[in-house]
Amino acid sequence: MYRPCCLWFLLGLAPLFLLMAAQTRAGQDDPQRLLGFADSLLQEGEYFRAITEYKRFLFSYPSHPRALEARYKIGLAYFRGQEWEEAILRFREIVEAYPQEEIARDALFMIGEAYYRKGDYPSAIRVYQAITAHYPQTETATKARYRIGWSLLRLRQWEEAATQFAAIEEQSPYYPSAQTLMQEAKKGETLPRKSPLLAGILSGLLPGAGQAYNGRYRDALVAFLLNGAFILGGIEAIRAGNEALAGAIFFFEGGWYSGNVYGAINAAHKFNRDVEERFLQGLELQHHSILRKLGSREIPLLHLSWRF
Repeated sequence: MYRPCCLWFLLGLAPLFLLMAAQTRAGQDDPQRLLGFADSLLQEGEYFRAITEYKRFLFSYPSHPRALEARYKIGLAYFRGQEWEEAILRFREIVEAYPQEEIARDALFMIGEAYYRKGDYPSAIRVYQAITAHYPQTETATKARYRIGWSLLRLRQWEEAATQFAAIEEQSPYYPSAQTLMQEAKKGETLPRKSPLLAGILSGLLPGAGQAYNGRYRDALVAFLLNGAFILGGIEAIRAGNEALAGAIFFFEGGWYSGNVYGAINAAHKFNRDVEERFLQGLELQHHSILRKLGSREIPLLHLSWRF
């Protein structure tokens, strides 16, 4: 008696369970919910989980009106996750597949940004120049012209960067920043630098002198003492009539001496790179607010047009 009652009870509840499961699945498969969940992951910095959800959305709804937006956000998630090559690939797919859509120029700009972030400034410049050539009267082109100036700064092409910033139109929101950067770029030529040639010559004449010229006084002392010790040891070996030992000492001294000269030259180059990098980082800090504004339209939601 007990078992049949339980069986009939369970059978009676089965349709209710099926209905609840169907409703739950429908909620999970709702395209807006799927895309909203992916967006929340993207905003929370869960970039690769967001990519999975965007791909799930595209698999389930390949013809949905927001499918192109999902494709763009996959590229954006890779970009924010610093997967530059994958981001470039995803944005390029949009540019090639939807060249007439407004989102294509945003994707093209993000390709330039990916090249810029990975340090490939010549490629970034080529992309930005393509934007200014194909979309000359757009906000994206204005951003691209400004970004070309920054790319030239990063290439240490100071005069070219100053010229680029000088060409920014007065009505552009980047004009005040560009005017300041034009003046700052000219200072790049006059930054305090060390001559690698002079550093090498000084260390050739007196071991450690090149390092001292570069401000590396500890290295200068070590180079002077080590080379001095080898030279004195070789001289003493000659005086003692031990030419074999003297030859061995001077052989090793030749390596230390060459390393001393090479180290001085390399230290001068490093000094110059550090000076230029601090200068550029100072400019980025000074123009931080405008640079943030530059990337504030990474997700173009308001001006998308869709193909049905």
